Amino acid sequence: MRSSSCRAIVVALVLGIVGCRDVTPASEDIGGSSESSGGGSGAGTEPDVVDGDSTGEPTEPDACEDACIDLGSEDGIAGCHACRCKIAFDDWLPSVDELQCQNAEAIVTHHAVLSETGYTLEPAPPGATDCANPSFLTGSCQQGSKLGQLTHGDVSVYWICRDPYLDLDGSVLFEDMAVIGHNARTGATCFWDDINDQVHEDDAPPLDLSEATEDERARSVEVFKYNDGSSCVTCHDHDPFIYTPHLQSTGWASIAANKRPYHLVDLRGEPRPTGVMHLVSPQADACTSCHRLGSRNTCSSFAPDSMGSHKLHPYEDEVHAAAEPGSPYWELAYWMPTASVELADFDAWEAAFGEARDHVLECCAAPGVDAGDCRWEAVPSE
Repeated sequence: MRSSSCRAIVVALVLGIVGCRDVTPASEDIGGSSESSGGGSGAGTEPDVVDGDSTGEPTEPDACEDACIDLGSEDGIAGCHACRCKIAFDDWLPSVDELQCQNAEAIVTHHAVLSETGYTLEPAPPGATDCANPSFLTGSCQQGSKLGQLTHGDVSVYWICRDPYLDLDGSVLFEDMAVIGHNARTGATCFWDDINDQVHEDDAPPLDLSEATEDERARSVEVFKYNDGSSCVTCHDHDPFIYTPHLQSTGWASIAANKRPYHLVDLRGEPRPTGVMHLVSPQADACTSCHRLGSRNTCSSFAPDSMGSHKLHPYEDEVHAAAEPGSPYWELAYWMPTASVELADFDAWEAAFGEARDHVLECCAAPGVDAGDCRWEAVPSE
């Protein structure tokens, strides 16, 4: 909610940034296939169309036809998904060497130290169970999680490695690793999420299976079970990349202000809408001029949290107290807009965003429903 420089309101549950565990239940909708038949031959009928569509134009060859020939096995589905995502990402996926936790940036969790003149943030101590910026997905304040970001033309790939601990051999093992890829030009988006407790600093499996060895492919299929993204958009509802204070120590790069198309990559190679609505009524412009506001967990959790209206997560007491009226430490509880927008005091925040906050909270009581002044539209898929 800050001006043009603001980051996306979060979604997230991860928060970090990626992760498809639901905060609220969501159904899994695996993309299937549909068949149609038509045409025929005989007097008075048009001839069948061969190698073309109904207009007579030739159809494009399916670059993933061979990769998607077997959708009856996990290996076949994984190969098809990898091919569809690579094509959607302008024939690019990060290499296995690039996409490793050891190449990602540390996420630092903080403890707020209050003083008469304000507050400072210092790293949370080992074993902290609450902090100023916990993970929205896991509720963890543990140090050592990491966020990676890669950009290739219009395509961005972000990955998060969460909650490390020592494996039996003394190496670092992450409880969870998740990946999001997005083509900002077309809106094409793919999600990968591991089955937990599988990935170390340097052994994440490849996303690109077109040239993977047999062992690499087997590990990828084992670690990254096929994820069509249906549950992920519960949190990543208005934008594929979502921000929360958990990521404040990182060089987070947001594309949310672009508000470009956003769709899921289907196994059939067709864009699949997220099914999410976003708030478009002008009363919310102070927030939505920077980013969309989605009708799912952005409405139910992230927007209220960001505006100090309802702190749901394992924040330390200092943050909960900062949300109380008149607190001089209000910025601890109000993280939208981000610190990149300077505000003199809470009165300045209230003047700039108070009416928009009230409208957002009113509309989010019935997300996606046009009622009163609330107006919603489907998140554009193309």
